[in-house]
Amino acid sequence: MSVPMMMGYHSRGMNPRSARAQRESEAALNALLERYRAGDGSALNAIMVEVYPLVHRFVFRLVGAHRHELHEDLVQASLEQLCGAIDGFEGRSRMSTFVFGICYRVVARQRRAERIRNLFRRVAEDATLPSAPQAADDLLDRARLVFEAHRALDRLDAHERAAFVMHELEDQGLEDIAAAMRCSTRTVKRRLRSARTKIARGTP
Repeated sequence: MSVPMMMGYHSRGMNPRSARAQRESEAALNALLERYRAGDGSALNAIMVEVYPLVHRFVFRLVGAHRHELHEDLVQASLEQLCGAIDGFEGRSRMSTFVFGICYRVVARQRRAERIRNLFRRVAEDATLPSAPQAADDLLDRARLVFEAHRALDRLDAHERAAFVMHELEDQGLEDIAAAMRCSTRTVKRRLRSARTKIARGTP
């Protein structure tokens, strides 16, 4: 490899070994994708196994080390989204770029859901904590927050709403929610994901 090419790799922060590994990974994913599209029933699982380290790394870098408690949930959500979206991959970009886009959207939805949760908690604190008389503008802001909070909940069906309220607002664990709703923890997780998605779609 010539010196200019070596300098090019280092200027982008990528050494030759990393670039080669990336090309090999892309080639493996493309081969598995062809098998999947040809009707190989085992190829989809093989794609998930191959792409897992990529998803794990992307999500970690998007979320950050300080949010380690969210990491595995977001990795799982990203893999589930990838399973549902892979038929729509048209090959206009690299497979890794497609995967990164899915991880990005999953993390973005989680952040929007957190804003909603913080909104509810702020409304609850405003309603329960003693405070000094507020100016008219402050009262209008509070009324707007209450309206937005209730509008967000109104997007959910009864099961989703109950799961969201118990988990996000009342800090109940998955097992406690499952016991209260007489369902499995897997069902609780599914309802929470659905609730967060619906809320995120309506959140600027």
